[in-house]
Amino acid sequence: MSEVIKKTRRQAFSWDPEFKPVLKDLEYYLLKNSGKTSISNLNLFMLCLGIGFEAKMKRDVPPRKTDSARLEHIPDQQMAVIKSIAIADTKGYLVLQDEDAVYDIVEQYAAGGLMILANEIAQQKDFGGWLSAKLYTQSKNIINHLVE
Repeated sequence: MSEVIKKTRRQAFSWDPEFKPVLKDLEYYLLKNSGKTSISNLNLFMLCLGIGFEAKMKRDVPPRKTDSARLEHIPDQQMAVIKSIAIADTKGYLVLQDEDAVYDIVEQYAAGGLMILANEIAQQKDFGGWLSAKLYTQSKNIINHLVE
């Protein structure tokens, strides 16, 4: 017996409109510190998602705007991360039977991460240094968790 997956009709994720204006500042700092010439919407979304999930910070599901990462452009590895976060949040795999439920969860964490980043941009004198240290600590924690 196979499980039926409720497919979504949405085409992309949505940004939290309250903090969306901060995306330009975030992109500026990321470009400045990375040496790249552009940052994709998907990379911005995944950064916000990671920050929000690590902090266990969720906000309300943003209204449908289809103004963030397009679902059709999400590689399998990043989709696996998205689904893993939904499983961790609900403490069960049954959430995978409803794509909208999965996407709502990650949008809530991404909105929380964007809020955290917006606050840090406003408060930190050296936001780039703060973000580098934050990402280094997160990477170290993941490695330590995998080794245990």
